[in-house]
Amino acid sequence: MHIFETAIVWQGGKECRVMARENPALGVATPPAFGGPEGTWSPEELFVASAGSCLLSTFFYFTERFSIVVIECSSASKGTMEKTSQGLRFTGMDVSIMITVPDEEAAGKVKALRLKEKIEKYCPVSASLACPVRIAFDVTIARQGEAGARDSSRIEIRSDSGG
Repeated sequence: MHIFETAIVWQGGKECRVMARENPALGVATPPAFGGPEGTWSPEELFVASAGSCLLSTFFYFTERFSIVVIECSSASKGTMEKTSQGLRFTGMDVSIMITVPDEEAAGKVKALRLKEKIEKYCPVSASLACPVRIAFDVTIARQGEAGARDSSRIEIRSDSGG
């Protein structure tokens, strides 16, 4: 069993500080859409970032386990919040993971090992959400001899999971 603890201290108004372990404190406030200040993380943004970063961390667990070389990686996440009969709720989340691998062999390994399905199943944060989490997985193969250059070879893997 793993236990994760945080401490939250109100700073006045609609702002607070969040602390965990020995990490730097993080300022958090009501989002600007609900009257909070600009320039401060909101709980809603942290919620979306938590799911996206957990999916990415889970992906890197599997790339290490299966010895898959990744040259570049980025992710973008978007959560949709709507008013429902139960109140404001996240009704969906879209996460795009873009990776660049060195060659066709690595790209084939990503597909053959069904890494997208594995990260959907084993990411504890996204698997705990009540709303659907849609993952777009884009694999690009780097051109030979050009650092950072990309070929047009792409493998797109999409799905709709969750809630």
